[in-house]
Amino acid sequence: MKFISVITLLASFLMTGCSWLYSEDGLIHDSSKDYLKAEQTKPLQVPDEYKTDHLGNIARVPELPPQSQQLPAGDSLDKSPPLQVLAVSQGMRINRQSVNPGVFWMKPVDELRQQLEAFFEYKELSFIEENGLVKSDWVLIDNEAWWRSVFGTSLPRFERSKFAFSISQGERNGESSVVVSQQAHQIMPYDEDSWKSIPENRKMATAFLNEFVGYMDYLERLENAKRLKQLNQGFNVVLGADSDSRAALLANTDWRTLWLKAPKVLEPFGFTLTDRDQSSGTYFFEFEPNEPGFFASLFGDDEGVALNLPEGAYQLIIGGKEGGSVTMTFIDIEGEPLSDAKLTQIYPHLSEAFGRNTRRNKYQ
Repeated sequence: MKFISVITLLASFLMTGCSWLYSEDGLIHDSSKDYLKAEQTKPLQVPDEYKTDHLGNIARVPELPPQSQQLPAGDSLDKSPPLQVLAVSQGMRINRQSVNPGVFWMKPVDELRQQLEAFFEYKELSFIEENGLVKSDWVLIDNEAWWRSVFGTSLPRFERSKFAFSISQGERNGESSVVVSQQAHQIMPYDEDSWKSIPENRKMATAFLNEFVGYMDYLERLENAKRLKQLNQGFNVVLGADSDSRAALLANTDWRTLWLKAPKVLEPFGFTLTDRDQSSGTYFFEFEPNEPGFFASLFGDDEGVALNLPEGAYQLIIGGKEGGSVTMTFIDIEGEPLSDAKLTQIYPHLSEAFGRNTRRNKYQ
Protein backbone atom coordinates (compact mmCIF):
# COMPACT_ATOMS: atom_id res chain seq x y z
CA MET A 1 0.00 0.00 0.00
CA LYS A 2 2.88 2.34 0.84
CA PHE A 3 4.45 1.49 -2.53
CA ILE A 4 1.26 2.49 -4.35
CA SER A 5 1.17 5.76 -2.38
CA VAL A 6 4.75 6.57 -3.40
CA ILE A 7 3.96 5.82 -7.05
CA THR A 8 0.88 8.02 -6.87
CA LEU A 9 2.90 10.83 -5.30
CA LEU A 10 5.60 10.60 -7.99
CA ALA A 11 2.99 10.56 -10.72
CA SER A 12 1.38 13.69 -9.31
CA PHE A 13 4.79 15.40 -9.29
CA LEU A 14 5.34 14.48 -12.94
CA MET A 15 1.86 15.62 -13.91
CA THR A 16 2.42 18.99 -12.31
CA GLY A 17 5.83 19.32 -13.94
CA CYS A 18 8.87 20.60 -12.09
CA SER A 19 7.19 23.82 -10.91
CA TRP A 20 6.98 22.40 -7.38
CA LEU A 21 10.79 22.21 -7.34
CA TYR A 22 11.94 25.36 -9.14
CA SER A 23 9.55 28.27 -9.64
CA GLU A 24 8.47 31.51 -8.01
CA ASP A 25 6.53 29.51 -5.40
CA GLY A 26 8.56 26.28 -5.57
CA LEU A 27 10.91 24.65 -3.15
CA ILE A 28 13.78 26.48 -4.85
CA HIS A 29 12.79 30.08 -5.52
CA ASP A 30 13.16 31.32 -9.10
CA SER A 31 14.33 34.92 -8.71
CA SER A 32 14.63 35.72 -12.43
CA LYS A 33 11.45 37.85 -12.34
CA ASP A 34 11.89 39.49 -8.94
CA TYR A 35 12.88 42.74 -10.64
CA LEU A 36 9.28 43.12 -11.82
CA LYS A 37 8.18 43.44 -8.18
CA ALA A 38 10.87 45.93 -7.18
CA GLU A 39 9.65 48.91 -5.13
CA GLN A 40 11.23 52.15 -4.07
CA THR A 41 12.84 51.77 -0.64
CA LYS A 42 12.09 54.19 2.17
CA PRO A 43 14.41 57.18 2.64
CA LEU A 44 17.35 56.64 4.95
CA GLN A 45 16.49 57.63 8.52
CA VAL A 46 19.28 59.50 10.33
CA PRO A 47 19.18 59.80 14.14
CA ASP A 48 18.56 63.32 15.41
CA GLU A 49 21.95 63.59 17.14
CA TYR A 50 23.77 63.35 13.77
CA LYS A 51 24.21 66.23 11.34
CA THR A 52 22.52 65.87 7.96
CA ASP A 53 23.99 68.93 6.21
CA HIS A 54 26.14 66.86 3.84
CA LEU A 55 23.61 64.17 3.04
CA GLY A 56 22.13 64.05 -0.44
CA ASN A 57 20.80 61.64 -3.05
CA ILE A 58 23.76 61.53 -5.43
CA ALA A 59 22.64 58.27 -7.12
CA ARG A 60 19.02 59.06 -7.86
CA VAL A 61 17.26 56.50 -10.05
CA PRO A 62 15.49 58.37 -12.86
CA GLU A 63 11.78 57.94 -13.41
CA LEU A 64 10.87 55.61 -16.26
CA PRO A 65 9.11 57.26 -19.21
CA PRO A 66 5.46 56.27 -19.83
CA GLN A 67 6.29 54.32 -23.01
CA SER A 68 8.55 51.98 -21.01
CA GLN A 69 5.43 50.35 -19.59
CA GLN A 70 4.67 49.02 -23.07
CA LEU A 71 8.04 47.28 -23.48
CA PRO A 72 8.20 43.48 -23.04
CA ALA A 73 9.12 42.16 -19.61
CA GLY A 74 9.13 38.84 -17.80
CA ASP A 75 7.75 35.97 -19.87
CA SER A 76 7.20 38.23 -22.88
CA LEU A 77 10.94 38.94 -23.21
CA ASP A 78 12.69 37.30 -26.15
CA LYS A 79 15.26 35.01 -24.52
CA SER A 80 16.55 33.48 -27.75
CA PRO A 81 20.17 34.22 -28.75
CA PRO A 82 20.93 36.86 -31.40
CA LEU A 83 20.75 35.72 -35.01
CA GLN A 84 22.79 37.05 -37.93
CA VAL A 85 22.39 36.75 -41.67
CA LEU A 86 24.74 34.03 -42.92
CA ALA A 87 26.14 35.53 -46.12
CA VAL A 88 28.10 32.36 -46.94
CA SER A 89 27.40 31.97 -50.64
CA GLN A 90 29.90 33.10 -53.26
CA GLY A 91 29.35 36.67 -54.43
CA MET A 92 27.12 37.55 -51.47
CA ARG A 93 27.26 40.41 -48.96
CA ILE A 94 24.90 41.60 -46.22
CA ASN A 95 22.51 44.47 -46.94
CA ARG A 96 23.12 46.57 -43.82
CA GLN A 97 20.88 49.45 -44.90
CA SER A 98 17.71 47.37 -45.12
CA VAL A 99 15.20 47.48 -42.25
CA ASN A 100 14.46 43.79 -42.81
CA PRO A 101 17.09 41.04 -43.18
CA GLY A 102 18.61 41.13 -46.65
CA VAL A 103 21.62 40.34 -48.81
CA PHE A 104 23.13 41.44 -52.10
CA TRP A 105 23.88 38.54 -54.44
CA MET A 106 25.89 38.44 -57.66
CA LYS A 107 23.14 36.60 -59.52
CA PRO A 108 20.52 37.72 -62.06
CA VAL A 109 17.08 38.59 -60.67
CA ASP A 110 15.32 36.05 -62.90
CA GLU A 111 17.66 33.26 -61.80
CA LEU A 112 17.07 34.02 -58.11
CA ARG A 113 13.31 34.04 -58.62
CA GLN A 114 13.49 30.60 -60.25
CA GLN A 115 15.65 29.29 -57.42
CA LEU A 116 13.27 30.76 -54.83
CA GLU A 117 10.40 28.88 -56.46
CA ALA A 118 12.51 25.71 -56.32
CA PHE A 119 13.15 26.41 -52.61
CA PHE A 120 9.40 26.68 -51.91
CA GLU A 121 8.81 23.47 -53.85
CA TYR A 122 11.56 21.76 -51.83
CA LYS A 123 9.83 22.83 -48.59
CA GLU A 124 6.41 21.93 -50.03
CA LEU A 125 5.16 25.49 -49.48
CA SER A 126 2.63 27.28 -51.64
CA PHE A 127 3.22 30.93 -52.52
CA ILE A 128 1.73 33.84 -54.43
CA GLU A 129 3.23 36.80 -56.28
CA GLU A 130 1.68 40.09 -55.27
CA ASN A 131 2.84 43.69 -55.79
CA GLY A 132 6.33 42.56 -56.75
CA LEU A 133 6.67 40.34 -53.67
CA VAL A 134 6.81 36.55 -53.43
CA LYS A 135 4.65 35.67 -50.41
CA SER A 136 4.70 32.30 -48.70
CA ASP A 137 1.87 30.41 -47.08
CA TRP A 138 2.12 29.53 -43.38
CA VAL A 139 5.53 28.12 -42.39
CA LEU A 140 5.00 25.87 -39.36
CA ILE A 141 7.45 25.18 -36.51
CA ASP A 142 6.43 22.18 -34.39
CA ASN A 143 7.84 22.30 -30.83
CA GLU A 144 5.47 19.67 -29.45
CA ALA A 145 7.18 17.08 -27.23
CA TRP A 146 6.00 15.16 -24.20
CA TRP A 147 8.94 16.22 -22.02
CA ARG A 148 8.14 19.87 -22.67
CA SER A 149 4.52 19.40 -21.68
CA VAL A 150 5.64 17.62 -18.49
CA PHE A 151 8.61 19.71 -17.38
CA GLY A 152 7.60 23.01 -18.91
CA THR A 153 9.19 25.18 -21.61
CA SER A 154 9.28 28.77 -22.76
CA LEU A 155 8.55 27.63 -26.33
CA PRO A 156 5.02 27.54 -27.71
CA ARG A 157 3.61 24.21 -28.81
CA PHE A 158 3.30 25.44 -32.40
CA GLU A 159 4.54 28.57 -34.14
CA ARG A 160 3.82 29.71 -37.66
CA SER A 161 4.76 32.63 -39.90
CA LYS A 162 4.14 34.07 -43.33
CA PHE A 163 7.07 35.63 -45.17
CA ALA A 164 7.52 37.91 -48.17
CA PHE A 165 10.59 37.95 -50.44
CA SER A 166 11.55 41.07 -52.34
CA ILE A 167 13.99 40.34 -55.18
CA SER A 168 15.16 43.37 -57.17
CA GLN A 169 18.19 44.94 -58.82
CA GLY A 170 21.08 45.50 -56.41
CA GLU A 171 23.45 48.42 -55.99
CA ARG A 172 26.20 47.04 -58.22
CA ASN A 173 26.20 45.86 -61.81
CA GLY A 174 25.04 42.25 -62.06
CA GLU A 175 23.94 42.21 -58.43
CA SER A 176 20.49 41.43 -57.01
CA SER A 177 18.90 42.42 -53.71
CA VAL A 178 17.06 39.79 -51.63
CA VAL A 179 15.09 41.03 -48.60
CA VAL A 180 12.80 38.94 -46.38
CA SER A 181 10.08 40.28 -44.10
CA GLN A 182 7.71 38.48 -41.74
CA GLN A 183 4.13 39.26 -42.72
CA ALA A 184 2.28 37.39 -39.96
CA HIS A 185 3.28 35.62 -36.74
CA GLN A 186 1.15 33.32 -34.59
CA ILE A 187 1.72 30.87 -31.73
CA MET A 188 -0.30 28.14 -30.02
CA PRO A 189 0.74 27.65 -26.36
CA TYR A 190 0.76 24.21 -24.77
CA ASP A 191 -2.33 24.89 -22.67
CA GLU A 192 -4.42 26.27 -25.56
CA ASP A 193 -5.93 24.97 -28.80
CA SER A 194 -6.25 28.22 -30.73
CA TRP A 195 -3.79 30.45 -32.57
CA LYS A 196 -2.70 33.72 -30.99
CA SER A 197 -1.27 36.54 -33.10
CA ILE A 198 1.90 38.14 -31.76
CA PRO A 199 4.17 40.92 -33.09
CA GLU A 200 6.47 40.19 -36.02
CA ASN A 201 9.98 39.05 -35.11
CA ARG A 202 13.03 40.04 -37.17
CA LYS A 203 14.84 36.89 -36.02
CA MET A 204 12.21 34.71 -37.68
CA ALA A 205 12.75 36.50 -41.00
CA THR A 206 16.53 36.19 -40.57
CA ALA A 207 16.22 32.46 -39.91
CA PHE A 208 14.07 31.96 -43.02
CA LEU A 209 16.50 33.96 -45.17
CA ASN A 210 19.36 31.83 -43.80
CA GLU A 211 17.38 28.72 -44.70
CA PHE A 212 17.08 29.93 -48.31
CA VAL A 213 20.80 30.81 -48.40
CA GLY A 214 21.63 27.37 -46.99
CA TYR A 215 19.50 25.69 -49.64
CA MET A 216 21.30 27.65 -52.37
CA ASP A 217 24.68 26.79 -50.87
CA TYR A 218 23.68 23.12 -50.88
CA LEU A 219 22.79 23.29 -54.59
CA GLU A 220 26.07 25.04 -55.38
CA ARG A 221 28.01 22.35 -53.53
CA LEU A 222 26.24 19.66 -55.53
CA GLU A 223 27.03 21.51 -58.76
CA ASN A 224 30.68 21.95 -57.73
CA ALA A 225 30.96 18.25 -56.91
CA LYS A 226 29.46 17.40 -60.30
CA ARG A 227 31.83 19.83 -62.01
CA LEU A 228 34.83 18.42 -60.15
CA LYS A 229 33.88 14.92 -61.23
CA GLN A 230 33.68 16.09 -64.83
CA LEU A 231 37.07 17.78 -64.55
CA ASN A 232 38.65 14.58 -63.28
CA GLN A 233 37.15 12.55 -66.11
CA GLY A 234 38.71 12.45 -69.55
CA PHE A 235 36.85 13.16 -72.79
CA ASN A 236 37.42 12.54 -76.48
CA VAL A 237 39.18 15.13 -78.62
CA VAL A 238 39.16 14.85 -82.43
CA LEU A 239 40.55 16.87 -85.32
CA GLY A 240 38.15 19.29 -86.97
CA ALA A 241 37.49 22.97 -87.61
CA ASP A 242 36.07 25.85 -85.57
CA SER A 243 33.22 28.17 -86.57
CA ASP A 244 35.68 30.23 -88.68
CA SER A 245 36.85 27.12 -90.58
CA ARG A 246 40.27 27.17 -88.89
CA ALA A 247 42.02 23.93 -87.92
CA ALA A 248 40.92 23.05 -84.41
CA LEU A 249 40.34 20.26 -81.92
CA LEU A 250 36.73 19.32 -81.19
CA ALA A 251 36.08 18.35 -77.55
CA ASN A 252 33.28 16.03 -76.46
CA THR A 253 32.42 18.03 -73.32
CA ASP A 254 30.77 21.30 -72.31
CA TRP A 255 32.45 24.68 -72.70
CA ARG A 256 32.98 25.41 -69.00
CA THR A 257 34.61 22.04 -68.30
CA LEU A 258 37.06 22.55 -71.16
CA TRP A 259 37.72 26.15 -70.09
CA LEU A 260 38.67 25.02 -66.58
CA LYS A 261 40.63 21.94 -67.62
CA ALA A 262 42.67 23.17 -70.61
CA PRO A 263 45.45 25.08 -68.71
CA LYS A 264 46.14 22.11 -66.41
CA VAL A 265 46.32 19.69 -69.34
CA LEU A 266 48.65 21.92 -71.39
CA GLU A 267 50.96 22.90 -68.53
CA PRO A 268 53.08 19.67 -68.51
CA PHE A 269 53.76 20.12 -72.24
CA GLY A 270 55.52 23.43 -71.58
CA PHE A 271 52.62 25.91 -71.81
CA THR A 272 52.81 28.48 -68.99
CA LEU A 273 49.63 30.50 -68.49
CA THR A 274 50.23 34.28 -68.53
CA ASP A 275 46.74 35.74 -68.95
CA ARG A 276 43.13 34.91 -69.79
CA ASP A 277 40.02 36.61 -71.17
CA GLN A 278 36.96 34.54 -70.34
CA SER A 279 34.61 36.88 -72.22
CA SER A 280 36.33 35.93 -75.50
CA GLY A 281 37.27 32.42 -74.35
CA THR A 282 41.00 33.07 -74.86
CA TYR A 283 44.03 31.84 -72.91
CA PHE A 284 47.51 33.35 -73.34
CA PHE A 285 50.55 31.11 -72.88
CA GLU A 286 54.33 31.23 -73.06
CA PHE A 287 55.53 27.99 -74.62
CA GLU A 288 58.92 26.41 -73.97
CA PRO A 289 59.38 22.89 -75.36
CA ASN A 290 60.24 20.09 -72.94
CA GLU A 291 63.51 18.24 -73.16
CA PRO A 292 62.82 14.90 -74.87
CA GLY A 293 62.51 12.05 -72.39
CA PHE A 294 62.07 8.55 -73.77
CA PHE A 295 61.08 6.75 -70.58
CA ALA A 296 58.86 9.58 -69.36
CA SER A 297 56.87 9.66 -72.59
CA LEU A 298 56.76 5.86 -72.62
CA PHE A 299 54.99 5.77 -69.25
CA GLY A 300 52.55 8.59 -70.01
CA ASP A 301 54.35 11.54 -68.39
CA ASP A 302 53.47 14.62 -70.48
CA GLU A 303 56.52 16.48 -69.15
CA GLY A 304 58.65 14.09 -71.19
CA VAL A 305 56.83 14.90 -74.44
CA ALA A 306 58.55 17.51 -76.64
CA LEU A 307 55.94 19.10 -78.92
CA ASN A 308 57.38 20.16 -82.26
CA LEU A 309 56.43 23.83 -81.89
CA PRO A 310 58.67 26.93 -81.85
CA GLU A 311 59.18 28.64 -78.50
CA GLY A 312 57.18 31.82 -77.85
CA ALA A 313 53.76 33.30 -77.10
CA TYR A 314 50.65 31.28 -78.03
CA GLN A 315 46.93 31.73 -77.67
CA LEU A 316 44.25 29.10 -77.16
CA ILE A 317 40.74 30.11 -78.22
CA ILE A 318 37.99 27.92 -76.79
CA GLY A 319 34.88 28.25 -78.91
CA GLY A 320 31.29 27.12 -78.46
CA LYS A 321 30.46 29.17 -75.39
CA GLU A 322 27.18 30.36 -76.91
CA GLY A 323 26.33 26.98 -78.42
CA GLY A 324 27.48 24.64 -81.14
CA SER A 325 30.63 22.52 -81.11
CA VAL A 326 33.17 23.08 -78.33
CA THR A 327 36.51 23.72 -80.04
CA MET A 328 40.16 24.54 -79.29
CA THR A 329 42.02 26.73 -81.77
CA PHE A 330 45.76 27.35 -81.28
CA ILE A 331 47.21 30.69 -82.44
CA ASP A 332 50.99 30.55 -82.97
CA ILE A 333 53.76 33.08 -82.31
CA GLU A 334 53.03 34.77 -85.66
CA GLY A 335 49.39 35.33 -84.71
CA GLU A 336 48.19 32.70 -87.17
CA PRO A 337 46.17 29.53 -86.48
CA LEU A 338 48.19 26.33 -86.42
CA SER A 339 48.09 24.64 -89.80
CA ASP A 340 46.28 21.36 -90.36
CA ALA A 341 49.63 19.58 -90.68
CA LYS A 342 51.08 21.03 -87.47
CA LEU A 343 47.91 20.37 -85.46
CA THR A 344 47.77 16.81 -86.80
CA GLN A 345 51.36 16.32 -85.66
CA ILE A 346 50.72 17.26 -82.01
CA TYR A 347 47.18 15.85 -81.92
CA PRO A 348 48.03 12.33 -80.61
CA HIS A 349 49.71 13.74 -77.49
CA LEU A 350 46.91 16.22 -76.73
CA SER A 351 44.19 13.66 -77.45
CA GLU A 352 45.76 11.21 -75.01
CA ALA A 353 46.17 13.90 -72.32
CA PHE A 354 42.59 15.21 -72.55
CA GLY A 355 41.20 11.67 -72.65
CA ARG A 356 43.05 10.55 -69.53
CA ASN A 357 41.18 10.37 -66.21
CA THR A 358 42.83 12.36 -63.44
CA ARG A 359 43.75 10.06 -60.58
CA ARG A 360 44.24 12.84 -58.05
CA ASN A 361 42.29 16.05 -57.70
CA LYS A 362 44.22 18.68 -59.65
CA TYR A 363 41.43 21.22 -59.89
CA GLN A 364 40.60 22.15 -56.29
